[in-house]
Amino acid sequence: MILIVGGAGQGKLDYVLEKTGYSREDVAHTPMEALTRPVFDGLERWPELDETALLAANPGIILICREVGCGVVPVDGGERARREAVGRLCCRRAARAQRVERIFCGLSTVLKGEGPWR
Repeated sequence: MILIVGGAGQGKLDYVLEKTGYSREDVAHTPMEALTRPVFDGLERWPELDETALLAANPGIILICREVGCGVVPVDGGERARREAVGRLCCRRAARAQRVERIFCGLSTVLKGEGPWR
C-alpha cells in the first residue's frame, strides 16, 4: 500500500496517475469502489473506514488523503473530532504503508520508502 498526502489543490491525484499510468476510471471515491480499484482518492471523507477489510481485499492500493490538520482549528467540536480521526487514520496507514509521499505544489517529498514505485 502507498499513502499520498497533501493539501487541497496540490496535484495529488494527477501525480499518482502520472506515476502509475492509471486513468481516472481506475480511481475509487468510496470504500466500496476501493475494494476493486487500484487508487482510492478522498480517504479524508471516510475517517471511520474499515481499514482491515479494505487492505485484505486490495493490499496494493494507493490511498490519497487531503491533509485536514493544517490551518485554522475549527470552532465546532464535531469538526475537530473528525479532523482528529482523519489524522489518526493517516498515522495508522503510514505505519503500514510501504511508501508515503507528501505532495505540495505538484512536487513530491518522500516521507517513507525509497526507490522507484512498485
